[in-house]
Amino acid sequence: MIQYKDFVPRITERGPFGGASDYESFSEVVSAINRWIESTTIQVINVETVVLPDRIEGTRNGDYGLTVSNSSHPVTISQGVTINCFQCVRVWYRE
Repeated sequence: MIQYKDFVPRITERGPFGGASDYESFSEVVSAINRWIESTTIQVINVETVVLPDRIEGTRNGDYGLTVSNSSHPVTISQGVTINCFQCVRVWYRE
């Protein structure tokens, strides 16, 4: 069965009100992906970058690294409606 796992920069520093103020670098994210791949017996099918909304339902703060991103960028989806998004890496694999 084909599955996927998303990796995004984890929060490395909190601001004065508990919000994120700094994140891992992209190279640190890639290192985390490599460690995960090495620690499993999966077959990697594809690796891609994906832009996701800055809130992911059903996650706790830190699951993906961020639930609200200060480093997000605005994307206009339709009729002037703008949402904030961030970039992650998605690994498609087979167990």
